[in-house]
Amino acid sequence: MAVKNRQWAAWAAWVLGGILAFANSQVLGQSMSLTHCFGECPRYESQLAAERAKVVVHHLYVAGLNGDSGLADWSAYRLTAEAIGVASLLPRAWRPDRLVQFSPLQDLLLTDDAELSLAEISTNNSNPYAGSGVTESVPDARARLAPMTSFANTPYWSDLNNLSNMVPMPADLRRGVWLQLEQRLNRAASRHGELYVIAGPLFLISNLSPFSAEQNQTPAAYYKVVAHSSGVAAFVFPAQLGQNATVCDYQATLADVEGMAGLFLLPDRSVTRSDWLLAELGCS
Repeated sequence: MAVKNRQWAAWAAWVLGGILAFANSQVLGQSMSLTHCFGECPRYESQLAAERAKVVVHHLYVAGLNGDSGLADWSAYRLTAEAIGVASLLPRAWRPDRLVQFSPLQDLLLTDDAELSLAEISTNNSNPYAGSGVTESVPDARARLAPMTSFANTPYWSDLNNLSNMVPMPADLRRGVWLQLEQRLNRAASRHGELYVIAGPLFLISNLSPFSAEQNQTPAAYYKVVAHSSGVAAFVFPAQLGQNATVCDYQATLADVEGMAGLFLLPDRSVTRSDWLLAELGCS
């Protein structure tokens, strides 16, 4: 019996290994079509970056985690009217992403420094972004790439507290144009149905050296690309924008964002700028 059990265990391990190898080959090839994405999900331009990255898929979002920093290079999600809700009372404590367990990236996301930072995160529920940033005494806050308000009316909202959904972001930007755009997207989805969003950080060329905690690297800018059957709207927000900046002043082209991010964001689609979508977002 013991021999038979070992045989079954060996067979199961072989099958599981084959499944994981297949899944890994799909990730490296970056040919993934999920409900979170507008067609095919983003691809890395660099094969090396793709091989080092890890893609995690949750109920509400899918993210490509950078192999050096462990943070998301991109996060894609689908907005629907039914999912949008009031998030002011939802708990916002960051937590490790269980899908990153047994991955080399877990050490990057779960360093002692990261644990210390998590303990400093605000839990003030009066702020619509409470818990997405550190206390006021710390200059750089944290934000959710897939926002809580867009999914507060789903049973899976706690997914958004995963560290794989976190990006370092200055408080003025987080409370300013980043929040403005999220609110406008929610209104547009409420009126017209689903929208697809891809968001992530952008780094200066000089910041592309291998990540280390000592370097304290932070993004130089942040992008958000919105896709709809009518076309796309793209935005790039410099990190040091003041809280009174206006969303529409920071429009970009899809090609510009892809070039800065090193990604093919909509790899299987030929899309153009959507004047209708921009108008819906308040940018005529």
